[in-house]
Amino acid sequence: MHPRFLQYLCCPATGEPLELGEARMRPDGTVGAGILRALSGRGYPIIRGIPRFVSQEHYASSFGFEWQRWPRVQFESANVGRPMQGHTTRMWDRITAAPDDQVRGNTIVEFGCGPGRFLDVVRRRGGIAVGIDLSTAVESARKNFAHDPNVLIVQGDLLQPPFRQNAFDGGYSIGVLHHTPSPAAGLAALARTVRPGGWLACCVYPRGDFYDFESVRRFRAAHRFAGRFAGYRFALAYSYLAAYGLAPASNALRQCGLRKLSRYLEENWLVVLRLKDARWRVLDVFDAITPQTASTHTAEEVREWMVAAGCAEVRPTPWCATSAVGARAPVSMQAAA
Repeated sequence: MHPRFLQYLCCPATGEPLELGEARMRPDGTVGAGILRALSGRGYPIIRGIPRFVSQEHYASSFGFEWQRWPRVQFESANVGRPMQGHTTRMWDRITAAPDDQVRGNTIVEFGCGPGRFLDVVRRRGGIAVGIDLSTAVESARKNFAHDPNVLIVQGDLLQPPFRQNAFDGGYSIGVLHHTPSPAAGLAALARTVRPGGWLACCVYPRGDFYDFESVRRFRAAHRFAGRFAGYRFALAYSYLAAYGLAPASNALRQCGLRKLSRYLEENWLVVLRLKDARWRVLDVFDAITPQTASTHTAEEVREWMVAAGCAEVRPTPWCATSAVGARAPVSMQAAA
């Protein structure tokens, strides 16, 4: 981490400012190791350039495995000339609806950054990027931005983040809060870190869509059972089978006029995604069937979370039914609410 990012950090337990100690500096001026201390005596280590505010992944361990196995599959630079070129950028644009002038030169935070594909969009738009993740996906993010001093990666709890209130110009969480015990609390925590007038975007799993299918529920249960003795081997084997075998078979059924049969099988028995790139299919099937915690929601729920978190001008964005954006209301409006 670069020392200038210290201004954004605080003790997650007390909210106290943190001081940097025992720092081992790198030639580029960033901190490779050290400790962050609060006046109360609490200390948090910096390991391999990442401030660490948790010692365990808790419910997020599958994502640590996932993003260390596929650290760059969804980055734009890994998709040039391939079927999914531009997908990550389009997704970020349609969820956040943030024009370039709300990113360029501003400091933007992502809750649940994984290996950092959306942080990469922020950086390409000229923003300063801060990402937090509970899992060891932060190791992949660290490597992906190893030579970029304008990126801060933090390992911490999204529900008790180590960020000062009103620290950032904008913030977002894409496809993550439904993997926490309380998405509403996660969004409220994110909102507190964004300054009044800053923008806030959220996207979670829609109720009744793919992640709500009975087939997905069945395979999550199968993974939980098999994982006791096989780790992630069952989930990996099925993900490759689905990507390279079942997806083409499902497409063939549809081409033969058996769309209803294909739909029935996918909703009830087989987890299948027909993304154009097989690498993405493997990753996304694995992502669907391995989480320990996953919930689905409605557009009204997302709106209620954002309003309760102190957001004004909340409106849906066109990525899916449960993507929305708002502006952090001025303090006077929050007090009135």
